[in-house]
Amino acid sequence: MNIFDTHERIIADYRSYLESFINIRDKRIKEKVDEDLNTGKLFPQPLIQFNPSFEFGEPLARLCEPGGMLHPELANIFKGFELYRHQVEALKLGTAGKDFIVTSGTGSGKSLTYIGTIFNHVLRNAGAGRGVKAIVVYPMNALINSQTEEFKKYQETYLRGLARLDFDYSELDELETDDRIVALETATGAKFPITFAQYTGQESSDVRADILTNPPDILMTNYMMLELIMTRLKERPLRESIAEHLKFLVFDELHTYRGRQGSDVGMLIRRIRAQARARVQCIGTSATMSSGGDSLEEQKAEVARVGEMIFGKTFETEQVVNEFLQRLTAFDGRLPSREELAESIKTPFAISQAEDDLRRHPLAIWLENRIGLELSGPDWLRRRNPVSLEDATQLLMEETGAEINLCRASLQKLLLWSSEVNKKRSGRRAYFPFRLHQFISQTGSVYLTLDPAEKREIRMEPGHFIKTDRHARQRIYQAVFSRVTGQEFICVKKTGEAILEPRDFNDRYDLDDDDRSGGNYGYLIPQVEGEEELWTADMIANLPSAWTKVYKDGRLDIIPKYRDRVPQEIWYNEEGAFSLSRYAAGYQRGWFMPVPLLFDPGSMTFYDAKTNDGSKLMRLGNEGRSTAT
Repeated sequence: MNIFDTHERIIADYRSYLESFINIRDKRIKEKVDEDLNTGKLFPQPLIQFNPSFEFGEPLARLCEPGGMLHPELANIFKGFELYRHQVEALKLGTAGKDFIVTSGTGSGKSLTYIGTIFNHVLRNAGAGRGVKAIVVYPMNALINSQTEEFKKYQETYLRGLARLDFDYSELDELETDDRIVALETATGAKFPITFAQYTGQESSDVRADILTNPPDILMTNYMMLELIMTRLKERPLRESIAEHLKFLVFDELHTYRGRQGSDVGMLIRRIRAQARARVQCIGTSATMSSGGDSLEEQKAEVARVGEMIFGKTFETEQVVNEFLQRLTAFDGRLPSREELAESIKTPFAISQAEDDLRRHPLAIWLENRIGLELSGPDWLRRRNPVSLEDATQLLMEETGAEINLCRASLQKLLLWSSEVNKKRSGRRAYFPFRLHQFISQTGSVYLTLDPAEKREIRMEPGHFIKTDRHARQRIYQAVFSRVTGQEFICVKKTGEAILEPRDFNDRYDLDDDDRSGGNYGYLIPQVEGEEELWTADMIANLPSAWTKVYKDGRLDIIPKYRDRVPQEIWYNEEGAFSLSRYAAGYQRGWFMPVPLLFDPGSMTFYDAKTNDGSKLMRLGNEGRSTAT
């Protein structure tokens, strides 16, 4: 699969979907919307982010040797794992009884650092009895469900290692994970030496009752459920087990706990630690906490400060573990020269070429060191911030002098080449594994000044005021459009000072509110000079019969209940001042209709009073981003 072609199709489909809902009558507004679509304001160029190669640490087998740092059984549980250097550094802290925080990127195996620490403790203290020795807190139940499946994989790996040589593994292929584990337990006569369970509120009453009766070694939960565990009467057995046995308190995705929620979590942690009979080792992980500070020490100091606030314990910078990165290309400390780089993209290469050709290719060396990684300090290699593919293309063009389409095609081809090489590799090293981050904006609204149609400012950015050539501070108003005619309806609110103030299309109105019951919240519809009148007295004949009455003098008129629901003539200027009387100097003419809109005067389409105005009028792509996705 060519990810670049796939991305292009997705954006084209989304744009087509979005445009199918855009119905705008005014030519200038339509041109502005088309311009913003063409320049990518609603879906900017994708960012390209490389997952760098992490430096490997000591082999797992060596760490699990008799008398080594880790319990020998961990070699069976983590069979097939190659440990990264940051994982080994964190495990050294964890097995030494020290609190730590790991701040490495996505896909770097942060969870193994606390899982290995906890497993090692449980295995070395096998006779300590049952009880909750570790609580692992995740911000979302989906992460808990995923982690439970990972624990089951460790369980299965361990049991497979104990199975007889003549055991027929093919019998397990058709079974679900839980059934495979039962079959392996039956075949081996053994149990996984570590118990674990999730407690989120999603579990059945039988499962919860079993956890309360037989607390596991490791309890996975979210912070709201942990708060309930520590306060509710029915969780008392679990609370007592935590107080008696707890050794580890882990918070995954530590960066999510900020502001009010961070304060709540900090207080919860302090209560748990105060109730525990033994010292509690605190562990945190995060992929995004290490962005502050220019140096490695500054970043670690900032992470340590956050850790202290959340856990209520002192963290030294040595207790903060960052990722250790390495280059995979044949970089010798010198980037390719302009001539070498230009020649490399002009000379054809194939995505089927060998790994060594890729490792030595000047464009690969340039990509890894100009876009993927940077050296910060004498020995600190760190990932660069993501850039858009177009920015990377532009930089390549500037540094080679080559034509921009050739630069773009060469970059895409090199990345496809790296993907082909990675497919043939074994192990955890990979060349330029990358992600395209495509941001899709909330489809948003058009905002207008109240100048005449041919002069008004048209913006796509929300706000209440803008600076124009004639005004240092001019009001700007949200516009929505008739689903039938495309006529713009400008969202306004009439004030007692005879000013039309901007309002949001979603502003709620309450007929019991004095300010709103008089019809002050509504829409302004400009009457463009020379165009057909939006409303005239003889149009009363087109209103529903329930709206009108023939009076004794033979005159057809609107009954009082609906008299203010038809367009009311209004005069206004570009600053928002209005008058309901005749023309005043500098004023232009329009129509005011209150919310909720009961009919569209441009098409004489009538609506039920209970129908939301969003069904009658639309913003840009009103069906929304989530529906399109």
